[in-house]
Amino acid sequence: MLKQIFAASVASVALIAVAGSAQAQQTNLKLAFFASQKDPTFSDVLMPWINGINAEAKGAVKIDAFPSGALGRNPRLQIKMVLDGVADLAWVVPAYTPGRFPDNQVMELPTLINDVKESSVAIRSLYDRGLLRGYQDFYVPLISTTHPYTIHTVNPIKNFSELKGLKLRAGGPVAGASMRALGAVPVGMPIPAVAENISKGILAGSAAEWNVMYAFRIIDVAKNHYMARLGTVPLAVLWNKERFDALPANVRAIVRKHSGNALTRKFGDVHFAIQDKMLGITKKRAGHNFVFPSDAELGKWDAVMRPVVDDWAKKSPKNKVLLAALKEELAKYRSGK
Repeated sequence: MLKQIFAASVASVALIAVAGSAQAQQTNLKLAFFASQKDPTFSDVLMPWINGINAEAKGAVKIDAFPSGALGRNPRLQIKMVLDGVADLAWVVPAYTPGRFPDNQVMELPTLINDVKESSVAIRSLYDRGLLRGYQDFYVPLISTTHPYTIHTVNPIKNFSELKGLKLRAGGPVAGASMRALGAVPVGMPIPAVAENISKGILAGSAAEWNVMYAFRIIDVAKNHYMARLGTVPLAVLWNKERFDALPANVRAIVRKHSGNALTRKFGDVHFAIQDKMLGITKKRAGHNFVFPSDAELGKWDAVMRPVVDDWAKKSPKNKVLLAALKEELAKYRSGK
């Protein structure tokens, strides 16, 4: 009898150990990051976020990061990787999945946004207000944007009229409309391919901001910088919603505590500082030329860009709502509310 009890106890312990091992395996999560681990988004925003969650969870969950495309290098496939279970969550450029996130286009509109801090807070607010479609399959711990893009070319230009006929990379339909309004020829392609296509003479330049310029080596081939503001590019960390919802309630609470508006503001602060730093560094680099348009030139720029904004708003009642909401959120941020 004692032998039977002992055998049953051993079997129970073994089953508990197996169950515990399986449970631990279930809470190991993979974050995919297609860019370099040196990218400040990874090193200064996402890794502190991951470490904070892992530390507070105390073994209940562990997020492991896979930078430099370790789980898949193609920026266009990051969302598919999350939905297919290759990664549990990923750093994504939503525009690389055309049509899925149509309302993000409001953030691409030119001249409205001053900097990455206000644009990131604004898009987070639009998301939290339920105004952005396409995110229903994901938990969204971070949604933000780039700093407003400016134009960078191989050959110098004195004013934007000299952009006419130049083939410039544009990251989406609204960015393409902005390029056409300037007389340029927009060319769509993933940002990792831009530097090579500029060096081959296929592109005359690209719209970009400083982090993009340095992260993807565009800075080495496009050394003339026309500093008038275009729109931004939305960015996000998307988490497979089924995978997130399957986590214990206390773990989900920890993740939410570290995510949302606080993480968005951290992203904005980090990237705002980068823009200022990289601008200063670039000004000191040999062979780089800058044009900071005069007030008169900017007035002409705004006049050329205004129809891009107006035409986009006229396309649907939803677009009008989005534009009004964006202006409301920007005004709120600028007033300190």
